[in-house]
Amino acid sequence: MGHPEEPGQMIRLSYNDIHKAIQKTAVKIKDEFAPTLFIAIGGGGFIPARILRTFCKTTTEGKKRNIPIQAVGLTLYESLGGIEEVAGTEVVRTQWLDFSTLGKNFNHGGLLGRRILVVDEVDDTRKTLIYTIRELQHDIKVQLEAVSDPDEKERLREETKLAIFVVHNKLKPKTAELPPDVQYFSAVDTPDVWLAYPWECDGDIDEHDRLRSENQDS
Repeated sequence: MGHPEEPGQMIRLSYNDIHKAIQKTAVKIKDEFAPTLFIAIGGGGFIPARILRTFCKTTTEGKKRNIPIQAVGLTLYESLGGIEEVAGTEVVRTQWLDFSTLGKNFNHGGLLGRRILVVDEVDDTRKTLIYTIRELQHDIKVQLEAVSDPDEKERLREETKLAIFVVHNKLKPKTAELPPDVQYFSAVDTPDVWLAYPWECDGDIDEHDRLRSENQDS
């Protein structure tokens, strides 16, 4: 979501807007990163991750296969009595990864050897994304330490990659830079304005779409 520097500036987005932006960027993501695991940051990353999966299927033994999606729950914005929201001072983890249900596919802790794409709706301050990447790097390190064979450990280290995809990247100063080995993809770069996503509409969705015509050109 994210708040603009000047209240009142708003861009309303439809489901089709999001779908088309992701579809266009998926080609680049497949060519340049080829993810094998999505990690969706809830709740804004859930719908984009599901749409992206449609366009990034893998092929195994001649069959198209869906890329698995794992979910993490993180909170940055604090609610003030349902009236307004302010940016939180820290990220609060409400849910993290669980690979325990994968059965025979549960190897090396679940992360090693995968090309992991973190998915969220918007890169605003970047605080949530930085937190997610750092936590994943820590988990990867712990899982690598559990691998006893040095050659296998090095192979898994080389094959385990991290990247980020956001639907919108707000062109504003960020709280931190991403590590140089983490690839970054954004579907749309946007000014620091209020982005009204369709899944946040708690009223008439048809009216939400109609009001898109009032979007200011950016």
